[in-house]
Amino acid sequence: MVRPRNVGRVTEEKDIPNWEQEEFESRTDIKKAAQAVTDLGMQIADMTETEIHKLQLPQEFVDAVLMLKSMDKGPALKRQRMFVGKLLRQNEPLIIEIKAKLAEVEAKKKQQNAYFHQLEKWRDRLVDEGDTALSELLNLYPQIDRQQMRQWIRNAKKEQSQNKPPKSAREIFQYLKALEW
Repeated sequence: MVRPRNVGRVTEEKDIPNWEQEEFESRTDIKKAAQAVTDLGMQIADMTETEIHKLQLPQEFVDAVLMLKSMDKGPALKRQRMFVGKLLRQNEPLIIEIKAKLAEVEAKKKQQNAYFHQLEKWRDRLVDEGDTALSELLNLYPQIDRQQMRQWIRNAKKEQSQNKPPKSAREIFQYLKALEW
């Protein structure tokens, strides 16, 4: 019986090197770093047009990315993808700037997500606990309309018991979202 060569062989995943580093160990590392830069361009192309313009990148790069977004498929798409990667590799400070801006956008998304989770917890507490949670919320935010909030809480409990869609719970969430936190 012939034993396959790769049985029992363990390969470690190597980190993808940064394009901005001074030296590479091998040509494979150069190719992986170049592919990572091209993938960064594709990540920007996956964003909406307004998000791309908010990044305030050089116009030549923005035009290339927008052209890439407009393409469907075929060899022209691959050429444009490679062109976007080439533009990035030629301008290394732009790569650093893009990475910083994408990290900032990601941090804002995480912060907004945490904020929405906090609102959901308040909504759930209001529906479950009722007046005790409402009094805590009123201590924190006295501008809340107590009467309207109590009505929504009663309606949400009733909808929950009758297995209806949570219309009032959504209204509580929207009201809390509209408050200035």
